[in-house]
Amino acid sequence: MKKLLILLGVLLLVTGCSLTSKKDETKTFTIDGYGTFTISDNYMIREDHSTKDKPFFVDKKDEHASRPNNISTNGGTNKYSKGEVLKFKDAITYQMTYQAKAYKAQLNGSGSKTEQGYDVLTYSITTSTEKTVQYYIVGDYKYFLVHATIFDSKEEDSVIEAAEYIVNSFTWEE
Repeated sequence: MKKLLILLGVLLLVTGCSLTSKKDETKTFTIDGYGTFTISDNYMIREDHSTKDKPFFVDKKDEHASRPNNISTNGGTNKYSKGEVLKFKDAITYQMTYQAKAYKAQLNGSGSKTEQGYDVLTYSITTSTEKTVQYYIVGDYKYFLVHATIFDSKEEDSVIEAAEYIVNSFTWEE
């Protein structure tokens, strides 16, 4: 009996160690003029929906889905310095409110910092059939947008986790 318990303990220890030591593989992307970010290797670029400056990512398991949950990224310019984040927030909130009303959608917004210390404005728009979450990483007269679109609510947490991984890994180009 004692040998059996020791054997089970060793099996649990070995199994636990192998599970916790397995690391997620990642890929790094650079968007010229904006910056660099990392995404889980579980995601791939859908070439048919991507451009050089706006990659479109889907989970590998959804590669051939007609309406896959997805994440896209792109940079843009605006008239606000990074010190004017509240003015930028007001402009984006106004635009999002208008769009949400047009689609009879629920709009939520918040602000926080990325792990790199950048301001990020987060907006979610929810309709009866989909949810979109937009993360605006605020730069000096520019922003970097990470846009997650969720069609299958059962996968929402994993899509949001992947999008937030991009947000927190993003670094502005020097």
